[in-house]
Amino acid sequence: MLDSHVRKINRSLVYGWLLIVTILFVSYALEVVKRERTITYLLVFSFVTVAPAILVLILYLRKPDSYPLRYEIVVGYFIMYVFVMITGSTPLVFCYILPMLSLLILYHQPGIILFTGIASMLVNIISIALRIYNGEVTSHNSKEVEIQLALLFLCFLGSYLATRLYDQIHKKNEEYTSMLTERNDEIQRMTMQTIMTIANTIDAKDEYTRGHSRRVAEYSAAIAEELGFTHEEIQDIRFIGLLHDIGKIGIPDAVLNKPGRLTDEEYEVMKGHTTVGAEILKDIDMISGLDVGARYHHERYDGKGYPDGLSGEKIPMIARIIAVADAYDAMSSNRVYRRHLSKDKVLAELKKGVGTQWDARCAEAMIRLLTEDRLPNINPDTDSELVQQTSTILTRVIDYAEDKAVDGKENLDALTGTYGRDSGIEAIQNAISKHGGGCIFLFDIDRFHRINDSEGFVVGDLYLKAMVQMIRSLSDQLIIARFGSDEFAAYIPEVEDEEAAAELSKVFFAHMQDTIDHDPTISKMSVSIGITEVATEKDKVMVLYENASKALYVSKQKGGNTYYCHRMDEIEDTYSAATHAVDMEQLIEAIQNKEFYKGGLTAAYPEFGKMYEFISSLADRNHQQVQIILFTMVSNTGIKVSIEERDRVMALLQKAIVDSIRNIDITTRYSSTQHAVLLMNLNEDDTKAVINRIMTEFLRTYDKREITIHYDTADLSKSDDIH
Repeated sequence: MLDSHVRKINRSLVYGWLLIVTILFVSYALEVVKRERTITYLLVFSFVTVAPAILVLILYLRKPDSYPLRYEIVVGYFIMYVFVMITGSTPLVFCYILPMLSLLILYHQPGIILFTGIASMLVNIISIALRIYNGEVTSHNSKEVEIQLALLFLCFLGSYLATRLYDQIHKKNEEYTSMLTERNDEIQRMTMQTIMTIANTIDAKDEYTRGHSRRVAEYSAAIAEELGFTHEEIQDIRFIGLLHDIGKIGIPDAVLNKPGRLTDEEYEVMKGHTTVGAEILKDIDMISGLDVGARYHHERYDGKGYPDGLSGEKIPMIARIIAVADAYDAMSSNRVYRRHLSKDKVLAELKKGVGTQWDARCAEAMIRLLTEDRLPNINPDTDSELVQQTSTILTRVIDYAEDKAVDGKENLDALTGTYGRDSGIEAIQNAISKHGGGCIFLFDIDRFHRINDSEGFVVGDLYLKAMVQMIRSLSDQLIIARFGSDEFAAYIPEVEDEEAAAELSKVFFAHMQDTIDHDPTISKMSVSIGITEVATEKDKVMVLYENASKALYVSKQKGGNTYYCHRMDEIEDTYSAATHAVDMEQLIEAIQNKEFYKGGLTAAYPEFGKMYEFISSLADRNHQQVQIILFTMVSNTGIKVSIEERDRVMALLQKAIVDSIRNIDITTRYSSTQHAVLLMNLNEDDTKAVINRIMTEFLRTYDKREITIHYDTADLSKSDDIH
């Protein structure tokens, strides 16, 4: 960075000086044409000024970042200035120093300005003295001399002060730049050492490949240098080479260290280290292409490699380089199944694979390096003490992470590998707090109990695994948890609205149909999906789950194999009796199934059922009725209502209900836009009277007319009676 700064200053000084010399040369040449000067004067001027300027230009072109070049420019310019002052036909030639001052300020060296100023003042004083001696200065024109000296003094003084200020700023910038460079170098060094430690940890899994990643990294760097890559690109390739086998962390030791030939199944497991490695590295963008080296270093140029069967130029260049380096180290090192090959045999294999197994340029570069004995000599035992310390720390971190992973397995569903209900709620809640948007999808297999009854639990497990696999294919970022026997909740942060959720649901059903077409075992698969939006990072998982459950219920009422979206952040703009009837049916079904906890008079929704259970038991013993009312907010204008306004209206509705019902009745907020009320021992007329009191009280306190309250009623002794 400093060299670049010096180069820019030198360029400005050289071009500025050349411009001034050119202007003077043209001016004097015109004076020669007009016979105001002689050709001899022009030749002397050219010798004194033009020749040094051209010489400095040549020096600049040879070494543009030369620091001493600035002094050579100052000397050359000053010689030109003295010559012009002595030979000038007017005292105004002293002004020729001013363009130089504007250039000298760029030097940010006050000493040069001071020296040049003193020398310039002396030259001008000598010039004035000669003019006085020759009688050119009289009392009538002495004012010009005073102006000349005053102007020179002020210009040099101002330039000196400006340069001092600029020099201080420049020094602080240099110190800061130097500090940043040192920090950057330290970060790069620590990065290299950390990655080396990770690579050593990988190699430690295979007792026969100690130092393999380090050697592949250095061989890859050597090939890249042979191919003309830049220093930065070579360093990146070295990092990528160190981590190309990181996926082996997930390969069982029994497969890695097996002394004989691998079975087909074991070989498939071994090949998986490429995709596992790419998955580990895919989100690390500090070094471009980390996951590329891990995923594609076993691809072949002829397309017969793995995991994706890429061929030719479709294989990233980084992977082509690492593939050659990896193969060379494999052939030249002892392995569990054979001893290393001789140099001649390795060369023969490399030449044999040119253009088929390996890219020709990469393989030929390796052949040249090997033939000319220019491959680096790597000794893994020479790692610095800091690397060893980093290794110890990393080992502890890995051990801790593994312990946490073991602990975490208790919270995973053993069959599907998804989160369990409790751990899923925590994971989704954390993700919502981080992203603050997205959608919750609730997947449920239709008539799943019939599948278990008719085909057995083993087949039922296949259905569950298949559905989870299809859910996972929807997004790389989703979090999935098993909430029930066949019910799975998935949070997908990148799906931001109902339209996107609907499109993704269609993708799911298309994938499901394709899976069924290829796997008759799950031919009876039918899935219902309930969806709700996440409005803010403060939304609670269980509230969202309740909304998604309602949407899922609607989806099932439609016959299954479909989806339904529940709007959470806006009040419905039209009244749908069918939808609210479904809400009422779901509420009745839920509380009668006793899926609740203990509660009180104004109860939270999960506590509502226990209160219903108490009231209904009491009503049964006394042969009394229990009525349920579901109040729903509906927008009159069709305009989206803010969450704050929604909550304010719901609070007013709750107060109106509490003030209007008896002590033996209970109420709860059923959803973000609904309140439910249980009334005991009231007939239809009495129930209507209670509703009228509630609505009157609500309308008395609600000061706007953007929202209307609709209600549905049912007699819980006959749950199909919904009004």
